[in-house]
This record gives sequence, C-alpha cells and structure tokens, in this order.
Amino acid sequence: MSRFAHSLVRQLSHLPIFYKVLAANSLIVVAGAVVGTTLTLLSTGNTEHLPEFVALFAISGTLLSVLINWIVLRAAFRPIDVLEQTADEVRRGNFHVRAPSVPLSDPDLDNLTATFNAMLDTLVGYQERLRELSQRVLTAQEEERRRIARELHDDPAQSLTVLLVLLKMLQDRQQPTDGTLLRELIDLTSATLESIRTIAQELRPPVLDDLGLAAALEGLAAQYRQRFGLAVQVQVRGQRQRLAPDVELALYRIAQEALTNVAKHASAKRATMELAFGEEVVTLRIEDDGHGFEPREALGRGLGLFGMRERAQLVHGTFELRAAPGKGTRIDVRVPLEPVATLLESGKERR
Repeated sequence: MSRFAHSLVRQLSHLPIFYKVLAANSLIVVAGAVVGTTLTLLSTGNTEHLPEFVALFAISGTLLSVLINWIVLRAAFRPIDVLEQTADEVRRGNFHVRAPSVPLSDPDLDNLTATFNAMLDTLVGYQERLRELSQRVLTAQEEERRRIARELHDDPAQSLTVLLVLLKMLQDRQQPTDGTLLRELIDLTSATLESIRTIAQELRPPVLDDLGLAAALEGLAAQYRQRFGLAVQVQVRGQRQRLAPDVELALYRIAQEALTNVAKHASAKRATMELAFGEEVVTLRIEDDGHGFEPREALGRGLGLFGMRERAQLVHGTFELRAAPGKGTRIDVRVPLEPVATLLESGKERR
C-alpha cells in the first residue's frame, strides 16, 4: 500500500461514525445505480447514450442517497449528540443537567439515556449525602471542642483558680503555714491533675499505642466505672494480639461511643464488652441491660450510631445493631484480620 493510500485510510478511520455510515451507504447506492443502469441498458441493446445515463443516475442517486441518509442518520444519532452535550455539561460541574428524550430515537439509545440520567441522579444523591456528612462532621467537631472547653473551664480551671487564691493567701501571710491548709492544697492539686489526665485520656489514650486494644478497653471500662458508676465488664477471648493501628483505633472509638450512649441514655446498670480474636476476624461486642430503643428512629439522629457504622466500614468491617424498647442494646463489630506481612507493610508506610 502506497504512502498516500495509507494516509487516506488513516484519515478516514478518524472520521466520526456519522460520516462513515453516510459515506458507506452513499457508495452502496451509487454503485447500485451505476450497475443497475448499465445492465438495464445493455439488456435492451440501447447503448448509444450509456455514459450519459450512467452519469445522470450516478449523480442523482448520490444526491438522493446523501440527502436521505443524512436525514435518517441525523435523527438516529441525535440521542448520542444529546448525551455528549449532557456529559460535557457534567464535566463542567453542572450535575443537575439531564439528557432529554429524543423523538424517533432507537429503543436501545433510549435505554442508554435513561441509564445515564439514573447515574446522574445517583451521583447527585451521593453529593448531597457527602455534603450532609461533611456538615455533620464539622458540627461534631465544634461540639467536641465546646465539650472539652467546658470541662476544662468547669473543673481544672476553677480548681487552678482556687489553688492560685490559696497560694496568694500563703504569700500574704507572714507566719508559718499549718498542715491542714497544705493538705488541702495537695488534694486540690492532685484532683486537678487527675481531671486533666482524664480529659487527655479521652482525647487519645496512651495505653492504646503502648499495650494494645485489649488493655485500652480494660482501662476504658475502669474509667466509666469510676465516672458514671456503670458496672462494665471486659471479656477477652482468643489469643491476644496487636492489630493494625487504624483497626485498634476504630474499635476503641466504637466502644467509647457505645459506652457513652449507655451511660448517658440507656439508664443501664451493667454493660459488657467482649473482644474475641479469631483466626480470620476480630469481633467486638458491646451489650447493656438498659431500656433500649427503636433503631430505625435513632439512626437518623446525630453522629453516634452513624459514626460507629462508618468507622467499622473504614476498616472493612461490619456493624450490626440489635435493640428494642425494654430489651437493651447489643452492638457487634467484625473486622477481618490482616496478614502479618500486610500489617508490617502498613506499619512501614505509616512511618
């Protein structure tokens, strides 16, 4: 094949399909007109004006073929043009545009248009959900900041203020200090330090990084027994092992949120946390004997249950909630265990 022919074929191959079909149909019609006219005239023996008749039918056939094919193909390819325009609008950021239906369109193209519009509806739904989640996250962050600020102001700040006043009183005295006042200062200082440690423990428990999830859950249970008087028991089954840091953090936060809900809303007397290490999954179960609730009504409120479910999904786990009015609440979280090699690689990446 010559260089010219190769270049021509390459240029034709890059033509839009509309023009390819139009050219192919026109060639077929022209060839049929030429061959048919020639054979007809040869069969009748009238060859005197053969070239003129062939040229006339070829030109008229070409024009008529191009006109009819252009009209038919333009109508047939109109849905594709509409889809292309709609996709271009989506690319520019307009996710509310939809591809309109086209009269006399092919049923398969109508189905494609409907699928494309359904995909855009789903995309808009995901965007709205993401926007709502982002707003909830920001709201939760602000609420957490307000809570920490309130706890710092209500307990440590006031204790430190009292401590400062007493120290100034000691400074103003020009006589030895009695033992009672010193004991009060020591007790006040100890209580203030303990309050600060509690707040720091809630923000990020050091035992989670140092000793692992099981030890952190035991410390969490002791903390809730002391603060809320809630009888929390921790049961660990299977061989204790360290998990990936993101898995340990997710399970700890789920347990923390669950116990907070139990202590503040469930009116429960007892709660149990069971951590089971299996061969392929680790399971965390939190159960209480509180008054329970209707799950369908609670899932749409706040970020509590939703946040626990999202944390489980982020570590490729499952979240199951069982609750009913008057029958307590049980939460089961199952997370697949990563192979040791994968765990080591993820640890290297984090470092």
